Amino acid sequence: MIDVVMPKLGESITEGTILEWKKKVGDTIELDENLLEISTDKVDSEVPSPAGGFVAELLYSINDVVEVGEVIARIASDKDDINIESENIEKSEIVKNEQDETLKTGQEQSEKIEYVEGVFLSPLVKSIAREKGISSEELSLITGSGKGNRITKKDILNYLENRISTETQTSKTETDKKQVIATDIPIQRSPLSESLEDNRMPMDRIRKKIAAHMLSSQRTSAHVYSTSEVDVTNLVDIRQKYKDRFKEKYNISLTYTPMIMDAVIKGIQEFPLINASVEGEDILNHRNINMGIAVALRDDNLIVPVVHNSEELNFLGMARQISQLASKARSNSLDPNDIFGSTFTITNPGIFGSLMGMAIINQPNVGILSVGAIQKRPVVKETEYGDVIAIRHMMYLTLGYDHRIIDGAYGTRFLTRLCEILESFNENQVQ
Repeated sequence: MIDVVMPKLGESITEGTILEWKKKVGDTIELDENLLEISTDKVDSEVPSPAGGFVAELLYSINDVVEVGEVIARIASDKDDINIESENIEKSEIVKNEQDETLKTGQEQSEKIEYVEGVFLSPLVKSIAREKGISSEELSLITGSGKGNRITKKDILNYLENRISTETQTSKTETDKKQVIATDIPIQRSPLSESLEDNRMPMDRIRKKIAAHMLSSQRTSAHVYSTSEVDVTNLVDIRQKYKDRFKEKYNISLTYTPMIMDAVIKGIQEFPLINASVEGEDILNHRNINMGIAVALRDDNLIVPVVHNSEELNFLGMARQISQLASKARSNSLDPNDIFGSTFTITNPGIFGSLMGMAIINQPNVGILSVGAIQKRPVVKETEYGDVIAIRHMMYLTLGYDHRIIDGAYGTRFLTRLCEILESFNENQVQ
């Protein structure tokens, strides 16, 4: 008898929800054939069978939340080992869940919604519905694009975007009517009045996981920060010169991220401890550089997909990987392997206008680079004719590192070298 366990689908994932059993007790199944589909806070994934044979037991029902590592099913090589009673329990539990589940309305009750018109809602969709106050009646209006018409994250976010657009247009129409009817009455506009009110709302499931992950990191690592200013005028000029050609030739946008990533890889190769991790009292050195790239999602949450073996990629390969992972992250289609196994992380609060940031280390990494906004500033430059004041594109880089194994001298030397690599970046590297 072979046990099937709930897989670990990411560094911070501790449980999964069973969405669908692809097989029932008594069915034959091949090695690596899909047995069930599960959902976590970040991804939905199909779980393959670890062996061929017959489905002997299904130990959990649809919508059950199961801890990582728990046995969820068993595969038998002999049909005589099949537990028919398990099949009956599974069916009766599913029927009971469907009969007992009633669709509730209102924000406080939305977290109890499990099904809409017989279609199961994943934990991620439920958390968004709860956070945004979407009732069961509204959910029933959303056309699901997932398997079995299941509502995906993309479906509910598209619905929210259209709802907000409709509400804005309706509000504008009503305001115009009031202006026509009573033009002598001054209209007080307060766009923030609806959000500035006393209320209480629960954290959604993803936010709880992020909170736990961040607090755990602060308790685990001794955080230290070093900041340097780097002249990235060459990066700005290169991007301006090649962005149209890059888009036309490769059909991807040329951004600063692969340029920075390329420099980080070169820096890590000179300072390999930045790419290590800590396990107990041991330092684990990693041969490959698995670069985590933080991506902001439309629901204001954050996810960190990983470019595995990034040191083996050329510049175009890095740009493609980053573009593909960012696209998958925002469409909620990341695979489990896409978010697992990072050895260093880059986050970019600068794209939102932040001058600099002090990011929390993404465990089990020992380093994280925070990239600030690029701004034009007057700076003093040394020339063969003396010092001059020039307008340059400047950027702050902040390195957060784990003081348990990285001292200030080592971390600062890495950051200084990174700045040197960025300032010497040339256009031949993007062609």
